[in-house]
Amino acid sequence: MLVAEVAIFAPLPRPLTYQIPDELLHTLKVGSLVYVFVGRSKKEGLVVGIQELEQPPTYLIKPIVGMIYDVPVTDSLLIELYHWIERYYFASFSDVLEAAIPQAIRKNTAIKLQSLLHAEENEGPDVKKFPKQYEAWCFLRQNPGMLKEEFLKKFSRNVFDALLKKHFLYEVFQRQERQVYAQFLPQVGMTEAVTLTEQQRAVCEIIGQNLEKGTFGVYLLHGVTGSGKTEVYIEMIQKIIHEGGSVLYLLPEVTLTAQTVKKLRQRFPNIPVHVWHSGLSEGERRDTWFQIMDHPGTLVVGARSAVFLPLQNLRLVIVDEEHERTYKQEENPRYHGRDVAVYRAKLAQATCILGSATPSLESYYNASKGKYTLVTLPQRVDHRTLPQVTIVDMCYEKGAVFSKILQDKMVERFERREQVMLFLNRRGFAPTVLCPSCDYVATCPHCSIPLTYHKSRQTLLCHFCGYEIAPTKVCPKCGAPEILYRGLGTQRVEEVVQKIFPQVRLARLDSDILQKKYAFIEVLEQFQKHELDLLIGTQMIAKGLDFPNVTLVGLINADGSLSQQDFRANERTFQLLVQVAGRSGRGDLPGEVVVQTRIPGNETLYFAKNTDYSAFFEKELTEREMFHYPPYRHMIALHISSRNASLAELWSQDFLKKTLQPSRDCFPPQTDIRGPVPSPVEKVQDRYRFVLYFLTPKVSRTVQTLRVLLANCTVPKEIALAWDIDAYDFS
Repeated sequence: MLVAEVAIFAPLPRPLTYQIPDELLHTLKVGSLVYVFVGRSKKEGLVVGIQELEQPPTYLIKPIVGMIYDVPVTDSLLIELYHWIERYYFASFSDVLEAAIPQAIRKNTAIKLQSLLHAEENEGPDVKKFPKQYEAWCFLRQNPGMLKEEFLKKFSRNVFDALLKKHFLYEVFQRQERQVYAQFLPQVGMTEAVTLTEQQRAVCEIIGQNLEKGTFGVYLLHGVTGSGKTEVYIEMIQKIIHEGGSVLYLLPEVTLTAQTVKKLRQRFPNIPVHVWHSGLSEGERRDTWFQIMDHPGTLVVGARSAVFLPLQNLRLVIVDEEHERTYKQEENPRYHGRDVAVYRAKLAQATCILGSATPSLESYYNASKGKYTLVTLPQRVDHRTLPQVTIVDMCYEKGAVFSKILQDKMVERFERREQVMLFLNRRGFAPTVLCPSCDYVATCPHCSIPLTYHKSRQTLLCHFCGYEIAPTKVCPKCGAPEILYRGLGTQRVEEVVQKIFPQVRLARLDSDILQKKYAFIEVLEQFQKHELDLLIGTQMIAKGLDFPNVTLVGLINADGSLSQQDFRANERTFQLLVQVAGRSGRGDLPGEVVVQTRIPGNETLYFAKNTDYSAFFEKELTEREMFHYPPYRHMIALHISSRNASLAELWSQDFLKKTLQPSRDCFPPQTDIRGPVPSPVEKVQDRYRFVLYFLTPKVSRTVQTLRVLLANCTVPKEIALAWDIDAYDFS
């Protein structure tokens, strides 16, 4: 008897065994999506294994009900990747499947059909009685196969309905492939020729040697901002596509995909460039998934979830801006897109390029130890200079949003018709709303964080759970008539700019204005065409964007990330400042950067001002080694949450004292257990959170030990556990 191991899209501990019916024996394969019964419920499942039973079973094995598609939607290599994520990231296999195979594929989202109209060849409507119908009929005879929506722009719905009812026209339905970023499809004459610099050619030669061998290898491409890393990617992509291979190109932000896709379609007008990110509709996801499956040599640009796409003959994986924290998934399974991409390249024996102007300490450390190969682009293209950086001490600016230096430089740029970017990594108008009389602070009732005032929506909003209330003019605690709005958000910066520079054309780019699908594309296109003089934004504008006419970048508050109680605070600040500064002076005109801070003597700011990555890396590594923090050890966080704060704290203490401490010898040597302590944000969505940290040199062995310990431990149903392997921060 031939049976299949089926992983159900439901929280079950293991795959279930089902009999393969005779009618599916020749079509069912590993990677097929199927319908099966679990109890009396019909469920979707993924075939992860097929085997022949040597002996007839002594129990009844249910048959597979049917296949959702007649072809597999994934392959054995990807299923091996799912299992690795399950093991390494302490995840359930069902959670991995939910993340890897989107609902649009599991639920078989309907294909999109378009209606093409044709006129019947027989005699048409009476021209005297129905002149408009006759005109429409004649028009269709001259334009057979016209799209229905185009026809309805010229003639009324009543005319269409009458012709259809009288059989003077008929519809032919044809499948329409949904095309993401259709406005960026290549046009004749759009292809541009680029001559590589000597440094770029040297890097391409090194990476190209591994591509020719067809073996796994990881290259850390460390290039300063504006050094032309994208041109290196394109050169490697061209080589792979020419040989019929596939390329996966990962980006950390949705806002970067449009500009990248536009450039790639210009350079490769004869091949499809597919897009994958969270902004796609269910239909776009379905069509893109199967378009990729149907073509053995394809190019995909996407966010972290694109790492699960079923590319055939994968030869090259690119992780651009590899240092970005947005590659880390915040929900289960909490995988890191960069590390999963490296492992996928390993499974496929592909080449992986990790690119950044400010590499993560983990990647740079791996390169220094020979695990990765380091290649560098130390200079900008065309001998362009890095921007001049001015650090301004805001302690002398008396609470102003803009320092006099920044304001004067903005005036100069606007007068010269050059463009300016202002960066502040906090959306909204004011992050704190308080009463000066009783020190009341407006706080979310469901989360232990202040509510942020959003002036454009006239609401106080929680950025964790979405709770919102209307702002009041009197204190709800003491009734005082004065409420203060303190702190800076992008909306307030926008308002101040409009008052100082009323004639300036500006736009704001943060998550608040991205409610409309692809609204960011319109903003970036306007800025690219110089229809805007100023762009204000959060981290969305901090990396990857290329605007040659930007000659001034202002960092409104450079201290925000430095004040975080986190061992990565210096690293994040350095990366952020260098990346934001790198948006300036990318064209023929020299660039400037103004950094506003209240701690101008901070060493991290000094390293960032001089773009001195090597010195920063050495200093930071010395401190990390002293405390045995990553990259010297891995950090695992166990988040314990409950609606009952006392229960969560008590269980955390018991787990430490009764389970972990007596089993210390089971963990790898040099493993430290710290906590439990309240999470930095102690309450989120009415759940109180505590956390235990494990600093360990061996993740696999530690996770294996923890699985065994938890299996022999009772967890109350009121408590939820969430594991974060290689935790990125202390939150």
